[in-house]
Amino acid sequence: MYRRTRKYQARHKPPRPDIPPEDQRPATWQPPHLRRRITIEDFDGPEPRTHTIELFRTRRIDSYRAVVNGEEWHASIGWSRVLDGVRRSLPRLLSPRHQDV
Repeated sequence: MYRRTRKYQARHKPPRPDIPPEDQRPATWQPPHLRRRITIEDFDGPEPRTHTIELFRTRRIDSYRAVVNGEEWHASIGWSRVLDGVRRSLPRLLSPRHQDV
């Protein structure tokens, strides 16, 4: 980069206008600490059960720290893997007509 002379700086430095606060750029958005909470009510057993999956923010915007029923599940997991884990942990039950076979 070339060095600019004092003469050039004096001539080409436009005065910076004061910008009113309402016209200034807003602060950058930061996601909340708790990004998502999934509550699953399971009525298939003898008594109803409730499972809670809490997804907390991490450094990456597309991954979460997952906590299931108060216990750490994954330190970094994506949304599709969370849904895949829910699908695998809550399998379909057989219909009553297929249980007697």
